[in-house]
Amino acid sequence: MGGAACALHMPSVTMARNSSPLGMTADFLSVCARHVAQTVAGLLTVSLVVRALGPEGLGAWALLGTTSFLVGLSDLGLSVAVLRAAARPDAAATYRLVRLTMGVVLIVCPCLSLGAYLLLLRLPSELGMLQAELSHAALPAFAAGLIGSLGAPLRSLLLMRGAFTSLAWSRAAASATQVTLTAGGLAMYPSLLVPALGLLASASIEALVLTRAVRHSAPGLELRPCWPKEPAELRDALRQGTAALAINVGVAAAIRADVFILSAYLPLSAVGAYQVASRSIDQIFSLAKQASGWLLHRLGDPDGRPGALRLGTAVLGGLTTSGVVTLALDGSAILEAWVGPLAQDRVVQVAVALLGTAAIIAAAEEIASATLTVSSASTWDVARPMLLGHSLKIAVSLIGARYLGVWGVAGGTVCGNVLIALLIWSKARALVGWRAEELAWTLAPIGAAGLVSLSVGWALAPLAMRTALASALICGGVTLLGTAAALLSWWLHSPPRKEGTTCTSSS
Repeated sequence: MGGAACALHMPSVTMARNSSPLGMTADFLSVCARHVAQTVAGLLTVSLVVRALGPEGLGAWALLGTTSFLVGLSDLGLSVAVLRAAARPDAAATYRLVRLTMGVVLIVCPCLSLGAYLLLLRLPSELGMLQAELSHAALPAFAAGLIGSLGAPLRSLLLMRGAFTSLAWSRAAASATQVTLTAGGLAMYPSLLVPALGLLASASIEALVLTRAVRHSAPGLELRPCWPKEPAELRDALRQGTAALAINVGVAAAIRADVFILSAYLPLSAVGAYQVASRSIDQIFSLAKQASGWLLHRLGDPDGRPGALRLGTAVLGGLTTSGVVTLALDGSAILEAWVGPLAQDRVVQVAVALLGTAAIIAAAEEIASATLTVSSASTWDVARPMLLGHSLKIAVSLIGARYLGVWGVAGGTVCGNVLIALLIWSKARALVGWRAEELAWTLAPIGAAGLVSLSVGWALAPLAMRTALASALICGGVTLLGTAAALLSWWLHSPPRKEGTTCTSSS
């Protein structure tokens, strides 16, 4: 793309619909609703599994989720290429790329599933009866991964078409299906096979709703695999997807490897406790991260890019920082209501503190990463920092796990995220032409959110310990106050946009 990064355009209908305050608000609420549904489903599934199968069962479910996540790499990064292609006016080329992605998934996914299944069979023998349950539950879990991978290019297309409401409905239907089947099934037959079947049903429902939405939004798209007739088009698509694949592999290796690293040195119950902390922090970050999805096509617009980058960083950083701080200070009663006595495990407390710090650092660079993904000369501008940071994370975790246990593994995440943030912002500054002062003011709202949530959360901590309801209300209120402080800081100190600097492209 090079200097042509300024040529990103959305379809005129989408841009017209989203340009009004009412349309922007509707889009934002739809994106939030989708991820609220996803968050609730994930949290309830963890709660159901730990209560029916115990901490060891939750640890085994974490291992299954980690291996099935690998199946999600089967699109070879082409879903991100679809995202970039959909930002251009050539709909036919986008449709061919969607069909190519589906064909690649059908070839690669069975191979990855076989590898992941063999990996499960090589897990430590201390799993006992859970080993047999894992081998049975893996089959529907991997099938769910295949269906989800086939839907990935459709989600990318709908996202860039502004079909946020359709995406929200698909996730809501899928989440309701997963929770209902998992709850009913575990009540009758407590086994890992039950949540795996719930996951498969959830993926199937979401795929059906996405297919219907795509037929309405892109009636010219044929939903069957197809290879491009021109070899050059195939090579270009794979070249675009390579960087995204590298990022996904790095994320999978760095984040999902935690479970395998811990299982080599700690009991499976400790792995389950770590999963509680990891999932709770991840849900806070994932929900807050929807600011990047809501602003994605604005980050591709050179005129609106600096403002969207500042606003997105303030919203995402404020929500994540406030949510993490109040969870650590006031959320113990919520965690106990969620997973029972496991919430009081020392592993949970340490992991929440360290992984929460890592999440705040990630929130500080997430919108900058999204900006580079859609607007830089190459997606490798994001891939290289991610790979370097995740490599550092794995190295620190492997060394630290042997001597420091959870401290070493979670601390490795902090170290890796620091390196990623430094590298990403150095490239993002070059893209938008900012000075160090402008970057400082962009990150200032995160500090404001931290100060407010820390002071208020600490003051209200005695009240939050009384009941889960009090804890939930205080956590929600402190999160809102911290986010409001971040937005106030953004509004007061956002510098005026400088002419002639928004279309500079990084090398």
